[in-house]
Amino acid sequence: MNYELFWAKTLMIKMKRTILLFVIALGLILIACNPARRSTTGPVRPNQPGKPIPGKPAPMDTIRWTPNNTGKPPIGGVPGKPAPPSRDETYHIAFLLPFLSGQMTRGVVPEKSRLAVQFYAGAKIAFEQLSSELKISLVADVWDTQGNDADFQKLMTNSRLEKASVFIGPVRSSHLEAFAGWTKARRKILISPESPSVDLTTQNPDFLQINPSLRAHCEAITRHIRKANRPDAVTLVCKQKEADRLPYFQDANNAMGGSTRFGELIVSDQTTNFDRVDLRKYLRAGRTTVFVLPSWASQDFVMVFLRKLKEIKGSNRVEVYGMPQWRNFDAIDTEYFNSLNVHVSSASWLDYSAQEVKDFQEKFYTATGTIPDEDAFNGYDVTLFTGRMLARYGLSFPEQLDDSRATTLRGQFSFSKIFSRGAVDDGRNAPDYWENTFVHILKFEKFGFVPVD
Repeated sequence: MNYELFWAKTLMIKMKRTILLFVIALGLILIACNPARRSTTGPVRPNQPGKPIPGKPAPMDTIRWTPNNTGKPPIGGVPGKPAPPSRDETYHIAFLLPFLSGQMTRGVVPEKSRLAVQFYAGAKIAFEQLSSELKISLVADVWDTQGNDADFQKLMTNSRLEKASVFIGPVRSSHLEAFAGWTKARRKILISPESPSVDLTTQNPDFLQINPSLRAHCEAITRHIRKANRPDAVTLVCKQKEADRLPYFQDANNAMGGSTRFGELIVSDQTTNFDRVDLRKYLRAGRTTVFVLPSWASQDFVMVFLRKLKEIKGSNRVEVYGMPQWRNFDAIDTEYFNSLNVHVSSASWLDYSAQEVKDFQEKFYTATGTIPDEDAFNGYDVTLFTGRMLARYGLSFPEQLDDSRATTLRGQFSFSKIFSRGAVDDGRNAPDYWENTFVHILKFEKFGFVPVD
């Protein structure tokens, strides 16, 4: 393992052995990031290497434990599907995450490493669970992708990457695009856990995109609106520079048999208020009027629209649909969200009252001394799903995604085949890639956004 990738380390889970080896280098990082935990437990010091030597493995600390021997029995075969792998089967998984070790100073982990640290800490908890329920063996390597394209291109030349059959990451879009070509040429499985890109790769049926794309969000919003509203009640509102997002809604509406297009209100990019825009003409007396704003870059733009709509709507019922980023807007009075029946789409939603979520939080805090964020839950969900699919179908699992659904802590994994524009899914063509298209629709109620049917 290349030592210049400071974070590169090996995690081995042997499902049927009495003793398992688990690398705790990440635990050292988390302790270093948490002074309170460090002072309580005392520092843990790995072997101190001299000057890094490219191509030489870094020393690592390990802990040992005995797995739970009362795990679930092997998953049986499914008619018409591949038989499950044998118990002695071993699969190599590689994590490619931006730990940014090159930006460390005096042992301090950069804040920008948070995504990688949280994601992998969640993945470790998933591996612990997999060790008790599966009978296959998993070996995982963890690589630091660093922050720039040159470093990542150098990483791609490392021959040790060839050992892995499944890759989780990278995160950065430019890295992902380059690596999609690398894995495609070698027929490796690539799981993109973060980037919601559209049409990033083609003719690559072993590429799985976990984060739904903008297109998936627009389609989910359209389906939800059309459950209770006719197309002529819907108006899409955006700035000129955002107009390329509107066809996603119009295409989804058309696919649902919408013979009438949604209305469109496109304003100039310099718009700072709606005082000169007559929103009243869009209202439908005695019916619900729906406005959709596929905007997220400007909180002010969203605010001035909501303020104007609340001012002129009178007794008319309106609904407003926005984007996931609205959940983080902090300058908009919640009264606007309440009175205008604001909905947003979201790739994830955590029910903190659910026992499974509570259990994960407890395990994460026990292991790291920190609170898990969305990235930690994502790392857990993606890793658990990957391990279970490997146990069920082996390396052919992308071929079975049509019939595979998984409930996760953050929602669901429900994959759809994605084809290039104009291509037709006739049931025989391999997709360009797979995308998890499950999207929550959340409505603001009193104190926050909650899922709606």
